[in-house]
Amino acid sequence: MLEHLDLLAADGSLWEGGGVDPDGRPGQVLGFRGIIACELFVETMSRDAHSGGAHILPSAAWRLLRALASLKDENERILIPGFYDRVLPPSQADLDLIAQQPDFEEHYRQTFGIRQFVNNRSGQELLTSVFEPTCNIQGITTGWQGPGTKTIVPAQASAKLDFRLVPDQNPEEILELLRKHLDAQGFEDVRIKAHGMMWPFKASEDDPLVRLTHAAAEEVYGMAPKPPVPLGGGSSPAYAFSGPLGNIPVVHAGVGYPHANGHAPDENIRIADFLNGARHIARLLNGFADL
Repeated sequence: MLEHLDLLAADGSLWEGGGVDPDGRPGQVLGFRGIIACELFVETMSRDAHSGGAHILPSAAWRLLRALASLKDENERILIPGFYDRVLPPSQADLDLIAQQPDFEEHYRQTFGIRQFVNNRSGQELLTSVFEPTCNIQGITTGWQGPGTKTIVPAQASAKLDFRLVPDQNPEEILELLRKHLDAQGFEDVRIKAHGMMWPFKASEDDPLVRLTHAAAEEVYGMAPKPPVPLGGGSSPAYAFSGPLGNIPVVHAGVGYPHANGHAPDENIRIADFLNGARHIARLLNGFADL
């Protein structure tokens, strides 16, 4: 793609995301966070050993845990030097859009059984904090995981991580910073394997294509769409079109609904949403000619 940008030059991109909320109102997300998914590996011995020798034999489990603990403090601040250098704070326009979003706090508490959110956040903080990057441990594998007990010192340990990145962070740079941090902390033996990465991207709510998408949705669905969400918490390969083509806006005329069960074996759409999505796209194509 990067070799043929002149052939792909565009003013905007139409993506498959989006849909309606429980009230049937369509909505737009102006951008998504980037991500880098990676795995850390530690090997301290050639094989597992009896834990009677734990006073002299190095545990891969403890080695990995100490390396992981060096990445983030108890206040969720990521401790990798340079990690925040490219982070852009939300603009006033972003904050204005966030102020218009529905409150999902109680929904999250009931859905996930949450007693306390990260850093005791609540209300608007739950929405504005999407502009903060994260370091998440997906899972840790080490030692004996079967029933009962097995008194061993683990020789190997691994952890899968993901970093959600915000504009204008670069996942390739973050991977380099992670390596430098581990080396500086004395964890040169901790190997890193990158599994994939995406870049963050974000459009302006004032972009003509975004405004057209909003107006066309109102015509199709017969109601005012929700205010655009400035930045989604997840990631999207749409960055591959937005960034290289000059940060063009990516808009949505999707067919999702709250019970679509995205990515599940029973993922589904409703026929009425499919038809409305087609009508929305048709109006976008027709209106684009007049922009």
